[in-house]
Amino acid sequence: MAEANWQNRTLFVADNIRILRGMNSESVDCIATDPPFNKKRIFNAPLGSRQAEQRFDDRWRWDEVTDEWQDLIASDHPAIKEIIEAAVVIEGGTVDHRTGRINTGRIQNSMAAYLAYMAPRVVEMHRLLKPTGVLFMQCDTEANAYLRLLLDAVFGRRNFINEITRRRASAKGLSTRRLPNNSDTLLTYGKTPKYKWNSSYEPYDVAMLNAASLDDANLDGETRKTLEQYDKRDDDGRRYSLTDLANPNRDRPNLTYEFLGVTRVWRWTRERMEAEYAAGRVVQAKPGNVPRFKRYLDEQPGKPRDDIWDDVVQVEPSELDWDTRKPLDLYRRLVECGTDEGDVVLDPFAGCATSCVAAELLDRQWVGIDIDPVAEEATYIRLREATGLNMLNQPVTVRKTLRRSDVPSVSDQKLRDALWNRQGRLCANPYCDSENLRKVDLHLDHRIPKVRGGEDGVMNRIGLCGNCNSRKGRKAWGLFLDEERAQQPHGTTR
Repeated sequence: MAEANWQNRTLFVADNIRILRGMNSESVDCIATDPPFNKKRIFNAPLGSRQAEQRFDDRWRWDEVTDEWQDLIASDHPAIKEIIEAAVVIEGGTVDHRTGRINTGRIQNSMAAYLAYMAPRVVEMHRLLKPTGVLFMQCDTEANAYLRLLLDAVFGRRNFINEITRRRASAKGLSTRRLPNNSDTLLTYGKTPKYKWNSSYEPYDVAMLNAASLDDANLDGETRKTLEQYDKRDDDGRRYSLTDLANPNRDRPNLTYEFLGVTRVWRWTRERMEAEYAAGRVVQAKPGNVPRFKRYLDEQPGKPRDDIWDDVVQVEPSELDWDTRKPLDLYRRLVECGTDEGDVVLDPFAGCATSCVAAELLDRQWVGIDIDPVAEEATYIRLREATGLNMLNQPVTVRKTLRRSDVPSVSDQKLRDALWNRQGRLCANPYCDSENLRKVDLHLDHRIPKVRGGEDGVMNRIGLCGNCNSRKGRKAWGLFLDEERAQQPHGTTR
């Protein structure tokens, strides 16, 4: 894992694909983000608000994203390519599999274009996460099914964790011909099966449970189950249960001893057992019985949460008037699930900085990225409102560029040697008919252009013959290959 090449509390104001490509690999513990959903509309902050000039266009056309698509995804990720092409066909467009060209016809708001925009960003997010890292990506019913396929293709289906459903404060899309839509989804994936996870609990209403009785016929099932588990009370009315102190691991000589006349393999050392007994937490019903531990209801974290969250619906008051702003408590819960104190949280679509503020409140490090310059002011406002962060002693760094520091610097001579051998003394263009190129005639180029965040490492570099290098110019690598393929007889490659 590489060290982060940015400092804590950094906000990048730029297109996130360029910053993501400039971040060191495996330097992030958690990504919690709320990307655009392909809502097919323009969002504007209300007139008269402090963010009145802020504008976000959540509409997608194929011609606006094709370069990013062609840079890497179309040529290197066949599963993603097929998902996007399937979306084109579903929308009524066509795919020429001989030339690779996509025709979306008169489609104005293309889900395929949205996926082509998201795909290279998701690939970079996967690269940035540590092996224990977790991704939380929020979406709604417009993009849910498509994003799920994209994330499966990048992260792998086996690394899917949860699809969390969050209830909103009020329903949208009211109609007499369909049920109103009142939920968002948080797609959750681990980088590997060894992802970090802290269980989340819904706190018990202890006062209500202490006052409740099993004789009440109106108890719901969960409450009755809790009362049956914590069925005893002490002199102060606190509910507790008696639990076993035996250790299921029988091969523990250091924990095998006699206590209150009973010899067992215990869960605790003798010192702790005696301390808990002196505190009145270990009890023995009568001589010879196995001692048991008093576990109090009010000391438990609560009931484990499931994947339906209906208790984080309200957005807290703020100077920020965006109607897309999400509850801070929602992102606090996500950050708590996927990180420990000191871990690094990234939000590539920072917007109103909800994830960053949640990370700050929970003593995590954070870095945010947003393309809108107004995000800088929005971040300051949210941090001031929610955390009281002292900008003099704990400043937020604002940057526009970033270059990776975990990619070894290679001289042109060594790079030319490596590419010449890796490509078998051939041009990197599979449709080129040149053979046995001299090493000195190999032209060095970038697959992902440097202007779009492409790094100088060996894996992003290609060697071309002079003719191909001249024809390619500054085109995206995938687009150039599509044009080359279109000129070949069907199925012909070198």
